[in-house]
Amino acid sequence: MHNREKFFITKILAIFGVIFVASCSIIPEEIEDFSTDGADKYSYIDMSANVKPQQPQTTPVVPVSNVKTYTKKAIRTQEEVEKFSLELPMRCNVNWESQKLLQAQPYDGNKMVLSRSDMGDPLPVLRVDNLYFKDTPMNEVLAKLLRNTGIEIVSFDQYYNNITLDIGGKLSDVIEVVTRAGGAFYTYDNRNKILTLKRTARWTLSVPYNNEVLLATEDALRGAEIENIVVDWTENEFLFSGDIVIEKKVRDIINKLKIEDSLVAFDMEVYRAYPKNNKEIRWMNLLDAFTEGTVKLSYKGIIGRALSVGGNLSATSLKTFLNPTTNIVEVSQGTFVLPNRWQSRFDVGRCGRENRLETDLYIMVEPVISKREGKTEKIDIKIVLRTSKGDIAQYQVPTRLGDNILIIGIPTMYFVNEDRTIIPDNTELVILLSPRLIALVPQE
Repeated sequence: MHNREKFFITKILAIFGVIFVASCSIIPEEIEDFSTDGADKYSYIDMSANVKPQQPQTTPVVPVSNVKTYTKKAIRTQEEVEKFSLELPMRCNVNWESQKLLQAQPYDGNKMVLSRSDMGDPLPVLRVDNLYFKDTPMNEVLAKLLRNTGIEIVSFDQYYNNITLDIGGKLSDVIEVVTRAGGAFYTYDNRNKILTLKRTARWTLSVPYNNEVLLATEDALRGAEIENIVVDWTENEFLFSGDIVIEKKVRDIINKLKIEDSLVAFDMEVYRAYPKNNKEIRWMNLLDAFTEGTVKLSYKGIIGRALSVGGNLSATSLKTFLNPTTNIVEVSQGTFVLPNRWQSRFDVGRCGRENRLETDLYIMVEPVISKREGKTEKIDIKIVLRTSKGDIAQYQVPTRLGDNILIIGIPTMYFVNEDRTIIPDNTELVILLSPRLIALVPQE
């Protein structure tokens, strides 16, 4: 081969080599990634493109603080503030050593007065001609009565009762009858000439007597399910709000107390009893531990049992009986007073020593006094144990003044809401009630 031909072939091969090298330098990085699984992507990027490789991340070191922190909780009134009550010292302490089974108190029922505390100003002195309304909404009746007086009607509720009336007379008397027939109360503002209608009113009940009568009135109000009661112990007054139905209940209580000649007071102890030997409490041993006839009657409820016992089975002797085999924890202690044939309740949690499981329990009591020749022969007592879940048990126990009532066999497990608990399943709730009589002597 001639030199000229060799030179030509060599030159062609050099050109093809340059083209091959150039083509390799422009292979896209995505193609290269497909052929190299798991390869470092940045090793194929031209560094001249100002792209910097990622640096390994490090967790910043947070300095440890010695200041204690707290988890934010729901905003609510502090527990010790919720427990504050002026009546607890007189209600939640029982002196079993100086207990008086019968005492007398001077009393005049006519001095108990219920009055509105939000009446406002008196209405204008006007006279209404006789008008007849048949099945007419109360709002329309008032609008016709006040049409030419310049008085504006403001209502906080949408609907009131329809009324049928044939009425006339003094404007204030007519408005009072109309609003009550419609299930409402009114308040008048003379300055702005506004008559305001509401279904509830604020009330003041004056009870100018000692603490026993005050407690009896309060317990009767609570027994009538009136909850929003504020007691002014200095002025001997009860402040509360309520509708027409509440007003009727309170007036019934006042009328009952006006003719009443005695009150029934109950001193109470509530315990939780833990058997030491992991066995159930042997209550039959009561018959051997006390004199014959101490346990007089026994009544079985849906749960538990109520015993009518003599006065020698007291809070002290009951603890003496239980101590050898049982650990006793006091749940609550207190006193409540109520009229004869009236229902009242004792809230265990109000006088509870701590936040115990049983603080949801309240004890409903209704006594009926039987007399012979003017003297109290016996007190028939209906007792209902109740929680927010409903009734636990009820008993009807006749007893005599000086006797006590012992309720046994209520499982503490009834008050446990969790699936597991540290309380043994043979733990019991034990309740001791001691009734006493307060005679109301007519006051001159």
